Order: sequence, then structure tokens, then C-alpha cells
Amino acid sequence: LSASLGPEAFPVVQQSFFSSHREFMYGNTFPAVVKVGHAHAGYGKMKIEDHHSMADFRSVVAVTGQYVTAEPFLDGAYDLRIQYIRGSPVRVFMRESISGSWKTNTGSAHLTEVPASEVSPLHVSWAEHAATLFGGLDICTVDALQDTRTGRAVIMEVNGTSSGFSPFDEKGDMAALRALVVSRMNASLV
Repeated sequence: LSASLGPEAFPVVQQSFFSSHREFMYGNTFPAVVKVGHAHAGYGKMKIEDHHSMADFRSVVAVTGQYVTAEPFLDGAYDLRIQYIRGSPVRVFMRESISGSWKTNTGSAHLTEVPASEVSPLHVSWAEHAATLFGGLDICTVDALQDTRTGRAVIMEVNGTSSGFSPFDEKGDMAALRALVVSRMNASLV
């Protein structure tokens, strides 16, 4: 999407993919963030300060048999989770670390919902465009990090159904999800 919409409209963090430790030759800036395999929720993710530490990490990857992604570290003031459920308004949540962790979405974090009247059209656009991936997604979230250096949000990832819902309106989200499933089932069975 970044290529077709442009980096201003859909700014994605520059990420490198390595299918195994043999291909794992990171050539971007340090510090860097590496993720092993399909890890999520902050697990399997490390901040690497320099190329010496990266070499040590590469030796650990060798025993996992997993792929690795690596990206430049961005210092995040907070992160945003932009929630999309087809047929429902796009919702945005801000997560701020209160534990001091560089991972703004793990450990002790303060979660607040951005009021619907303050949800940015840009964030709605990100969710709607992400929902067109893979032939169309009925549920997805876009995770973005507010970069303290540039003051801009940068998209870190798009999640499918493993997005998880906020506790703020769990009943409303579940009702929207139920209506979506029933609608899809009726369309398939009629």
C-alpha cells in the first residue's frame, strides 16, 4: 500500500526480511529492532544497539529455525492501535508506556480511546486501505508509533483477526463482530 499510495499517505517503517540466519545481514541504522518469526504482543522482539550485538543475536536466530525481520528503532512517545471492523466506525486507541519500556504496547501501559470526534481522517484512511489487503479483511488493526524525532506517526504493522479488542466497549465490539459473522453466513448460505 505504501508503494501505491505513497509514503506520505501510508508511511510504513522500513523493514527488512531474512528467511534464516544465513541471510540475516542487516545493513540499516542502529539501534535496530528485530523480531523472530510470527511473534506478537512484544514477545520475540529485541532492541539491538550495534552491529556487535546484532552478530550475537544472529547466532541465537541460528538455533530457532525462524525467519527474522529487522527495522530501524524509532523512539515512540506512544503508539496507536487503529481498529477496523467492517460496518462499524473506525476506533483509535493510544497506548503510552508507564513502565519506561521502549515497547509502548507491552508491560505497564496506559490505554485511552481517542474520542470519535477526534479520530483523524488519515487514520481512518489507513484502516480502510489496510482492509483491502489479501482480497479484503473484515477485521484488522493498524499499529502505528508516534516517532518522537519527527513528530509523525509511522505504521509498524497491520494485524488480522488476532488484533484483540479494547476493554472500553467489548460488548459493542462483540455485537459488531457477531452481526458481521451472521451477515457473512447469510450471504454464503442463501
